[in-house]
Amino acid sequence: MAILTVPTEEQLASFVEAYPLGSLTEATGIEAGTVNTSYALELDGGARYFLRIYEEQDARGAAREAEVLLHLARQGVPTPAPVVARDGTTTRSIAGKPAALFPWVEGRMLCQRAVTPEAAETVGAAVARIHRAGHAPGARLDEGRFDPAHLAARCERVAASRDPEAQKLAGPLRAAMEDFAARRRHDVPRGLVHGDLFRDNVLWTVESSDRCSRIAALLDFESAHDGPFAYDLAVTILSWSYGSQLDLDVARAIVRGDQSVRPLEAGDREVLYDEAVFAALRFTITRITDDAIRVGKRWQRFVERRDAIERLGRRGLLEALGL
Repeated sequence: MAILTVPTEEQLASFVEAYPLGSLTEATGIEAGTVNTSYALELDGGARYFLRIYEEQDARGAAREAEVLLHLARQGVPTPAPVVARDGTTTRSIAGKPAALFPWVEGRMLCQRAVTPEAAETVGAAVARIHRAGHAPGARLDEGRFDPAHLAARCERVAASRDPEAQKLAGPLRAAMEDFAARRRHDVPRGLVHGDLFRDNVLWTVESSDRCSRIAALLDFESAHDGPFAYDLAVTILSWSYGSQLDLDVARAIVRGDQSVRPLEAGDREVLYDEAVFAALRFTITRITDDAIRVGKRWQRFVERRDAIERLGRRGLLEALGL
């Protein structure tokens, strides 16, 4: 995506001065992601930091996310905690937008071909650790901005899309989302979920030129919210297990990893199929209506994923996953 907010050199220098870290020597915009603006900051002495400027969240939302990240880091979840400023705050304002500073984490993102069952099992365990950690004390999240009702309303933007193929789906997508909203179960295991743990939101340590086996950092909790754990598991399966088709070896490995940390309950199993279909609908709608297409994220890929899940069916999905 474009760098949506471009602070002046003076604004960047002033922002860094609020932290006990040193002085800014260089700032470079990062062309990545679809929601926020990101910068790599170089400080004197060679230290490097990651600046996130929140484009959609207000100051309160950004501060709440920072508290969540601090909590998760304290609970042993591999995610960089925001740096605390001299005045004790974790978020500040820059160029009129809320922002947070994070330690720079070196690591590699895996391409789809590099996703092995071993890596998938590690990811599944990481998702479950988020669920185990739960909400941050005093910063409990709500159901977020991608709940079924919001997504059904968002189909108006699908109808106004410049993509004629997408426009045709506006009615069916709204009907499917409204149907799901009416019957979604709320009596199942739930709590803090990441909601967006795609391959580009996981950094891996580089042990050799062709091997990454340990997670260095889980990134981008922008979509974190209170929701069913089965939804988070479904998102992870759909995003890590699908190349040209659903790779069941990878999908089963994600489930094994998840269960190694938090064994699935009956309620998780009962709603996993519905939550997987919902996840596919969610990302179809949001990729049509946001800037994802600009970074090569095609909405059609999630139509294909939904088709793959529906072909398996409710019982077939559980059997395919070894559940």
